[in-house]
Amino acid sequence: MSAASIATAPAARPEIRTSALGLLRGELRKIIHLRITWVMAVVMTVMVIGSQLILISGPKNASDMRSAPLQSFYTIMEGDIAIVRVLSGIFILVLAAHVVGLEYQYGTIRVLLARGVGRLHLLGAKVAALALVGLALTALLALIELAFAWGLSLALADGGQPWRALGATYWANLRLYLAYLVLNLVVSLLLSVAASVVGRSLAFGLAVGLSWFAVDNLLTIPLSLLAQVTHNDFWPNLSGALLGPLLNRLPDYILAPDHSISVGGFGPQPLVAVPASHALLVIGVYAAIFLAVAISLTWRRETLD
Repeated sequence: MSAASIATAPAARPEIRTSALGLLRGELRKIIHLRITWVMAVVMTVMVIGSQLILISGPKNASDMRSAPLQSFYTIMEGDIAIVRVLSGIFILVLAAHVVGLEYQYGTIRVLLARGVGRLHLLGAKVAALALVGLALTALLALIELAFAWGLSLALADGGQPWRALGATYWANLRLYLAYLVLNLVVSLLLSVAASVVGRSLAFGLAVGLSWFAVDNLLTIPLSLLAQVTHNDFWPNLSGALLGPLLNRLPDYILAPDHSISVGGFGPQPLVAVPASHALLVIGVYAAIFLAVAISLTWRRETLD
């Protein structure tokens, strides 16, 4: 080979090696620098604090805490978990659509893949980073709720110790409630990621992610009307396959009874009673489908076009 040909030959592109930890750090850095992350976190923190201040001002709280402390603690737990679940779900739906959808919409994902980053490695890093941020916000909101609940019990106890009414069943149910929060977060995250990968845009990810549960919950109304008109069990049974109502009422199926105290989930419920195994199976199938859609389309569909 001549000296001239050597001089004009293009320099070999150095091989770029990316580690899973490096990708995760990069995705976390992106999320932290997104303005929407901090705006939603601040707004939801203010909403949680505001809801607790309203709860404290309730006229019956003091008498209920003294006369029926166990039921009062369950009512507080049920309300607090419902608030955290809704807010954390909205947070992760919106954030995942931004993190995944904007990469496609702005074309930055093409640059990353052209530099040698694996498609599934990048998707995994995004999902892991979103999960960590979502869990952090959920923990923050739950800690705020816990602090107010403890302060409320002290303020309304009137010198008593109502927490002595809390037994092993209460604490076991609290752990199940916390696991329920995590499950709701994971399913919402996978839904938003799958929608953003399918639509390759922020708008599509937001539209599908935020409307899915609303549509699911509203579907119980026409299904109820169809059941009344046709007298066919198919329609109410079909409601037992809707993700939104099953997630709403999952605590109804998994919590242990505690001295005949009423406790459960929040929101529209299926038109038929289902066992806990059925609810968990259907929720797991939805999560698996969302994950499979995101992985298969990321792996097989051309991106650098």
